[in-house]
Amino acid sequence: MPAKQINSLTSLRFFAAAMVVVFHTRREFGYFGLADHLALTQAVSLFFVLSGYILAHTHRTITSRSDLFIFYLKRFARIWPLHLAGAAAALWLIHFEGGSVRGEDAILNVLLLHAWSSDITTYFSLNGVSWSLSDEAFFYAVFPLLIWRVNATWVVKLAATVLVTAAMLLAFKNMGRPLMLWSAYISPITRLSEFMMGIAAYQLRGKLRSVIEGGWRASALEIGTALIVASAIWVADLKFVSDLPFHPIKPVAIWLSNCGVGVLFTLLIAVFALEGGALSRLLQARLLIYLGKISFALYMMHQLVLRYAEDHGYMAPDYPVAAKAALYWLAAIAVAAAAHHLIEIPAQRVILSRFTPRRGVMA
Repeated sequence: MPAKQINSLTSLRFFAAAMVVVFHTRREFGYFGLADHLALTQAVSLFFVLSGYILAHTHRTITSRSDLFIFYLKRFARIWPLHLAGAAAALWLIHFEGGSVRGEDAILNVLLLHAWSSDITTYFSLNGVSWSLSDEAFFYAVFPLLIWRVNATWVVKLAATVLVTAAMLLAFKNMGRPLMLWSAYISPITRLSEFMMGIAAYQLRGKLRSVIEGGWRASALEIGTALIVASAIWVADLKFVSDLPFHPIKPVAIWLSNCGVGVLFTLLIAVFALEGGALSRLLQARLLIYLGKISFALYMMHQLVLRYAEDHGYMAPDYPVAAKAALYWLAAIAVAAAAHHLIEIPAQRVILSRFTPRRGVMA
């Protein structure tokens, strides 16, 4: 029996995608200067923690080869078709712009191995945001090991992944900035701890539920957690972190400004997943749930929409910036909806119906 969808977390995915869109378009639209004071790249951490929590919820046990096959098939069907479509669109745009892509970069990108390279032209190749899918592919690969006997081992696994992250940051502390950026922000090994945080949060859901018990307590905890997370995103920019009195080493500063809110995202997700307070009820609005469902497509397509608009002069007309921003967002959401309904969902159905064993279930 498929696990019940947690609607509040589905909606949260849209807000994570929206943070990334704002980050990539703040040069064009400004957003009243607010975007300059927010560590919006922390949104990727929110995606990773969410991914760990949701997979722990939907795949609590993997006990047979058939379970393992179905898990990997679902993950492949979930991300690869839209990734391939985004890569093809990016390749077309690059050709239109008169550029080119190295063959080895394209191969690594299509195979979702490009985040393992520390070369910035490789991990940002084609559709730039897809480096995070390369990380996700690694998380999916090791998930059966992370979920194995998770009730008894999650503390050890969480501690181990955190130590690995710390080791990666220390190992690259005397390297050049490109290598430090890769080790602190891009590397799948470094980011695995955030995915494991989501799995750990799911293990604590029962204890948290008994403490909250719904009602005003749940609402107060949701509001308080949301305010703490928003405040952390506000102050977690690189300049603020670099000016801390204890002067963190550079990779640690990069990690804190891009990934450090992951610990707080873990609490946010654990609280909102219980759906016991006023804010989580607001997140169950149909429009927000729908936007959450197309959020992966929005994440994958928004930069391509922006590049197309810039290449074809749609950003040049002397319209008010607010009007340009509104038109861009409408276009990006429309393209995301089209990609979701015309590529993402049909591809999942074809792949799963073609290869899932008869006793398997659809994702």
